[in-house]
Amino acid sequence: MTYELELVEAVDRLTELMGNFQNQILSGALKNFTLRQLYYIELINKHENISVSEIAKMLGVKKSTVSIAINQLIDRGIVTKIQSNDDKRFYFLGLTPEGKTIIKIHMQVHKNAIKKILDVLNEDEVENFIKIVGKITTSGL
Repeated sequence: MTYELELVEAVDRLTELMGNFQNQILSGALKNFTLRQLYYIELINKHENISVSEIAKMLGVKKSTVSIAINQLIDRGIVTKIQSNDDKRFYFLGLTPEGKTIIKIHMQVHKNAIKKILDVLNEDEVENFIKIVGKITTSGL
């Protein structure tokens, strides 16, 4: 078997594994969310006082695209807008108590997946995996 074919098969297996991981993420209490919505929730959780504009800039997407998704999360009671004291035209985003519950569940799914990976790979393999994924993702493929 050639390296090319082995690489294709390895990438296929990894893609299937990632699909399974995404299915785990989008099950249970998280089944009514998209991966993009969960990512927005994660960013809001990670970055205190982030705005819609900042999310759009970070992700390289239009502000209107982010606004639509954020408004859906606001309507669902997951995200809240907090008006700036300095500039009343400006709003920060925060998580509601329900949003904080969702992010806890989401992060637990991540922790469970990482634990499974760490059960299979040793420290050197993890380090190499991180380097390889970084090299591939920054290559512009």
